[in-house]
Amino acid sequence: MQGLAVKNILHEELLLKIKSLAAKAESRFAKLIQFKGAKWEQNSWLYNGRSIIYLVDSESSNEELALLNKVYVVSYLWDRRAGKKQISAGRVSDLSFSLRILAAQGVTTILDINQDFYLKTFAHIKSAYKAPAGVCRALNIFVRFLFESGLSPQKFDIVGTADLGAKDKYGRTAIADKLPLPDMIKSIISLKWAIQDKLDESLRTKIDFLGILTQVFQYGLGLRIGEVLRLPKDCLIYIDGEMYCRVWTEKGTEPIARYIPTIWRSAITDAVDRINNICQPYRDRAASYEDGSFSMQFDGRFQTRKDSIALEVDTVLGRLHSMIDANTLAAKRRLRALKKIPKDELIELKRLNEYLPFASTAKDSNSLVKYYRANGFEVISQPIGKIKCAHYLRGADVKRRIRELVEFRRNKITYDELFESLHGRKPAISRSKDKFAFKDKIKFRLMTSLEAYALTGIAGAKRVVYLDRSDAFEVARLISGGGYDAAKYIPMLDAEQLYPEFFNQKTMTSIADSGAGFFSFLKVTDDRKHFYRPALASDDLNYRAAFGFLIEHESIKESALSSFIAINSKVSLELIEEIKAEFLAEGIEISSASFGINQKVSDFLFVVPASQGGQYNEHIPSIFGYHSVKHVIKPSRLESSAFIRYGVTADEALINSFQSHKGRHWQTNSLFRAGLAASIVNKWMGRTDSQGDYYDHQTPRERAEKVSELMLSEQSRFIGDVANKIKLLGDQNVPDEQLESYLDLMLKTVHYGPLGHCLRDVNLKPCEFHLKCLTGNSGKGCREFVVDLLDPVQVKKIEAERSRSENELSRLFEALNRPGVPVESVEMHIEHQMTIFRNSSYILDRSEVVLTQSQVEQSLDYRPFVKDGSVPSDCVFQCGGA
Repeated sequence: MQGLAVKNILHEELLLKIKSLAAKAESRFAKLIQFKGAKWEQNSWLYNGRSIIYLVDSESSNEELALLNKVYVVSYLWDRRAGKKQISAGRVSDLSFSLRILAAQGVTTILDINQDFYLKTFAHIKSAYKAPAGVCRALNIFVRFLFESGLSPQKFDIVGTADLGAKDKYGRTAIADKLPLPDMIKSIISLKWAIQDKLDESLRTKIDFLGILTQVFQYGLGLRIGEVLRLPKDCLIYIDGEMYCRVWTEKGTEPIARYIPTIWRSAITDAVDRINNICQPYRDRAASYEDGSFSMQFDGRFQTRKDSIALEVDTVLGRLHSMIDANTLAAKRRLRALKKIPKDELIELKRLNEYLPFASTAKDSNSLVKYYRANGFEVISQPIGKIKCAHYLRGADVKRRIRELVEFRRNKITYDELFESLHGRKPAISRSKDKFAFKDKIKFRLMTSLEAYALTGIAGAKRVVYLDRSDAFEVARLISGGGYDAAKYIPMLDAEQLYPEFFNQKTMTSIADSGAGFFSFLKVTDDRKHFYRPALASDDLNYRAAFGFLIEHESIKESALSSFIAINSKVSLELIEEIKAEFLAEGIEISSASFGINQKVSDFLFVVPASQGGQYNEHIPSIFGYHSVKHVIKPSRLESSAFIRYGVTADEALINSFQSHKGRHWQTNSLFRAGLAASIVNKWMGRTDSQGDYYDHQTPRERAEKVSELMLSEQSRFIGDVANKIKLLGDQNVPDEQLESYLDLMLKTVHYGPLGHCLRDVNLKPCEFHLKCLTGNSGKGCREFVVDLLDPVQVKKIEAERSRSENELSRLFEALNRPGVPVESVEMHIEHQMTIFRNSSYILDRSEVVLTQSQVEQSLDYRPFVKDGSVPSDCVFQCGGA
């Protein structure tokens, strides 16, 4: 009940996903000109106004499958709408047929589309069509769409179609091109040695070596490349003294600790040690992202920079303070009275030269009065007759004015002085052209004689360029501090210098062009800003004005972290924030219908620098990917091949024959050739029993030799005409040599049939029974049909055949009583189905208890294949039953 509930929940999730995709597909459907005039709600569409595309078979009303087919067809056409050549109606019809043919094989919901139904449909297409390649290829395209759209609860093996027409003299060779050529294996081994001899600290060499080391697991353990690349770092374990490799299996099978054969243990242990030497630094870096300690390297460098800027600002402001203090002290000395000035004494103007170092040298009274009033003194005039007056300055007023002049000097900084505080030298010109820092702060005016004297020590009116003290400090702080919030921002060029591992000389171009990756996460000012940066050492200035973009420093850390997550999680940019906390805490989900675990990037065996823009970044670790492995062995351009780089001679065609799955096929086929039971091989390989046939690359002749050996050594293992005769002859003590001669004569080839083994050379003598193995001509079975009772796959197929016949019998018995139904026709079908039911039941009974010949003779059950069975050649007109 719990399993049923889980299936129901999974089914509901898939239905919701289909409906979500359907909403988008319906919108796209309206925009596709090929379906102009067609209605989304219909289960058949008119293509280009002429051809009908059927989405479900006419008698079907399965709305779920119809909706799925609509989403699939529209998605396929939408992705190819920009192509120059329009897709033909025949092609679209083939695409829509894929789901319909799955439905014909019993699929009723999306949850049914699994490995067994796929293989069943694939086998049906191969047997029912003279040219099955195109239909099988369309089926594979549909299945891949399910995988890519997340509409399959688990991925499964897809059978290739390239070899569907390939034959040898014994019949079709099972996917021969999947086996690696011996020279290919030799070349890979030679390449491993060549890289190992030249292994250094260069990243390219390390990546090349890791790519080659993946092949140790593929050939030694028969792992899929995906399984190799997600191995945990502590993959090797010992159980009862034996070595195993922990494998997170693909294709829905349960994870296993895979036994490592003795002959492979040394090679695999050596490979893991070498992988650890290369990958451990990147695993450590990944761990720093996961626990947050990676930010320390950013914060440390940035804090050092902030401290350096703050120190620079303090130094400049300190120099400015010292200069102001020195200027103020100098003004006090210059303006100090020559002798004591009584506070209340009136001093006549012409006598001020006795008291003041800056007294006017004019002789006439008018000039003296004008001079002192212009310089801020309060002149007191007293009449000394009817016309003349005497003019005085009170001592207190003189002291006031001297204090004001000293304070004036304290609060005024000439441009030259500020320039010298900033750059350590006098300016070439006495006025700044910098309109950003100085802006409205710089002043230029004619000063009075005493103001000029207070500033420069030279009396006389003078035009002076200066700044108020507060403005001078603001300008000095702005220029020496960069002119921006250094605690938040950093100029682009400074970021390139501070973090060269993340930035490069084309940073701005990368930011503008990149739709993903590190640069896409950076927060950069919308437009260029004015700012200042330290000048080059060879320059005669300490600071230079600049104009460019600023980056938020926090976004640099966030970009590195987001890049790490994006590269390893493969999610869209929009989902990064949503999954960030879970990803860092739990890692990557590795799951299928049979298991689910999370593994952090730092816990993967293969961890390498991330590839960014064609270059590897050692500071952003990522899980080693399939394309990186392929690039080492089979690159897109021959000149970039590792074979060329390391001087290993290999033919170009040989390099191009590389496929990552060939190691798995090689190991599986080797075990089959060694005679191991298919169930054991499949269990060790982490695949379902139904998948094993596609990895058996023995020729029909080789398979016949293996079946002959087993039929002699395990005479109760098989059911069939030939097997029964061998058993009978064995019970009569016929010598083994004669048994072998008989088998050599009868077993020229062995093929995998839909229900068991077929001993017929179908290439030379096609089957007239059309695979009616259980019935034959007489109802007693085909004499060239053999069932391996110890093969769970064949037994399951027989079970399915019996269940199908049982269901069909129930339907036929109901139909027998309906009015208007031709009884003779129904009875003929009942007899045919009863034959299938009896014969399959007999086989299944024998699979439970393998009987001796005497027990067989005494059995009351109907016994197919024991005697009087038929062969296809007995009936050249295909009269093997309806």
